[in-house]
Amino acid sequence: MGLQLAAAGLLTALATSTAFASGTAFVSQASQHGFNATVSALKRSVASNGLMVMGKINQKQILSMTGLQLKGAESFLVGNPSAGKKLFAMDPAVGAVIPARIYVWVKGGTTYVGYFEPSQLMRSINPKLAMPGKMMDKKFAAIARNATQ
Repeated sequence: MGLQLAAAGLLTALATSTAFASGTAFVSQASQHGFNATVSALKRSVASNGLMVMGKINQKQILSMTGLQLKGAESFLVGNPSAGKKLFAMDPAVGAVIPARIYVWVKGGTTYVGYFEPSQLMRSINPKLAMPGKMMDKKFAAIARNATQ
């Protein structure tokens, strides 16, 4: 359990930063809606962009075990198995990046949606993965935009 809490804390810290050590861009967008409405819109937007939520980490719930009370904090693992099959065939190390994570959190009463650009993460594994990563960047931008407007 200690490892899960440490991982959740690290993920939360990463999600609130603006850049990753390698220069990977963290993209965040403020939502016009509350946490629950943003999460619902995110799930619809993921599906309408040909992707699926493959897993969820309820960081609010996990961190509440430490006494930290957050208004909202959930990470969604998002991907497409058919596309993933092609990417894994190109380089199985891509599993360190996909399914990709989209994070929804509340800070100062505002709900945000954020993610690291998949293209940058994928390029760091193998330059051949940069182009499919750019296609994912576009999908993630559309997902965030649809979930927050």
